[in-house]
Amino acid sequence: MDTLIFSQTAIFRMQQLASCVYHKTGVRHRMATQDGMLALLREAGASADRDIRQYYDSFVMELNKRQLDMLEARDVSMRKPFYASVTTPIRKAG
Repeated sequence: MDTLIFSQTAIFRMQQLASCVYHKTGVRHRMATQDGMLALLREAGASADRDIRQYYDSFVMELNKRQLDMLEARDVSMRKPFYASVTTPIRKAG
């Protein structure tokens, strides 16, 4: 089985997601194991909570096609991001 490899930004986004899931549900996922990461992504992908969806979407936006395919091969059905939930308005300076 291939090892899941993510960019530093994707790992940071996953840690934010794990923290949000823990604060919302009380469930802690072990990020040191692939099983823990996969369980987090399965739970977060199925969540209806707005905050969890936002962090999940931020993570998914960091992945490339190969990574998405590898996750789907591990029975993690990745839903499409709700683009509006990750889009924030850009303010003009000055």
